[in-house]
Amino acid sequence: MDQQYFYDKIAGSLMGGALGDALGYEVEFESWDDIRRRFGEGGIRELVTREGKTRISDDTQMTLFTNEGMVFGYWRATQRGVGAPVESYVYQAYLCWYMTQGGRPREESLWAPVSDLLKVPELNARRAPGNTCLSALGSGKMGGVDEPINDSKGCGGVMRVAPLGFMKCWGKPLETGAEVAAITHGHPGGWAPAGMLSDIVYRLIYEPPQPLEDVVLASLQAVEERWDYPTVRSFADMVRSAIRLSHTDTPDVEAIHALGGGWVGDEALAIAIYSCLKHPDDIRAGLISAVNHSGDSDSTGAIAGNILGALHGLKALPADWIERLELTDVILEQAQNAARTVMDSPHLL
Repeated sequence: MDQQYFYDKIAGSLMGGALGDALGYEVEFESWDDIRRRFGEGGIRELVTREGKTRISDDTQMTLFTNEGMVFGYWRATQRGVGAPVESYVYQAYLCWYMTQGGRPREESLWAPVSDLLKVPELNARRAPGNTCLSALGSGKMGGVDEPINDSKGCGGVMRVAPLGFMKCWGKPLETGAEVAAITHGHPGGWAPAGMLSDIVYRLIYEPPQPLEDVVLASLQAVEERWDYPTVRSFADMVRSAIRLSHTDTPDVEAIHALGGGWVGDEALAIAIYSCLKHPDDIRAGLISAVNHSGDSDSTGAIAGNILGALHGLKALPADWIERLELTDVILEQAQNAARTVMDSPHLL
């Protein structure tokens, strides 16, 4: 494995998430009936462009800040010898994102002056930011798995943590993904799915190729072994339901509605897993499946894109969709930064 390999996988996950997010953002707050009225019986199947580009939502915004904070933390540790838990650097990145949304953090972000993302106009636009993320970041407190900041299980924790699977993050991606989600979402139903998403992405990048379902099951087993909570057991049952549904002839929309709306973390990951397993070799179909429902379409699309992009890599993503997406240069630059960090720091493999 060389830097080009890591770049293809990491860029695939970032770009795939952005494509799914952008596809779903157009219909995020619409019912399935409304989606069909606008786009026909098959629902939304193409990116909607405005002024020549398709917009990403707060999901991709926060994912990019997750990546920047994580990479910044590693370079600070390796070049200056000053290290801290990776979630502390991502927290600083989230305070930067909070400032782009008009917020005034009670704790000033220590590295805001060096954030490249703060300078991007599109990342200073409000794209339906989640109230839980905004209120948590405005509180002046950093939440954690063992010190929950609230009791929220919203999907705003899981939709942004794929980058924690790009490297080991000074520990296991499972734990660090959960900790990063718990910065703003304190309920196990909000941070356990986030840990699982990071773990799935890591396995897809670093482990020998195997069927996606095997990767999901291995990650689910790790989740159950790590956290023995009633909520986590219910989440595991939901994931298994998603796997079973992917083996049936049930129409995608009907199967997804059986899993929920995706407004909370466990439902969002289960819906994304279903769509990825139902269409493992067709990225376009997987993303279309993940966003066509009466729920949080941009988040379920983003998560599905993170998984399918890590599975297949950047080169497999729909080129015509990438051409229409905004911020592709920023997304690819962030991917390059992460891939370079992995190669320059062998202990991160």
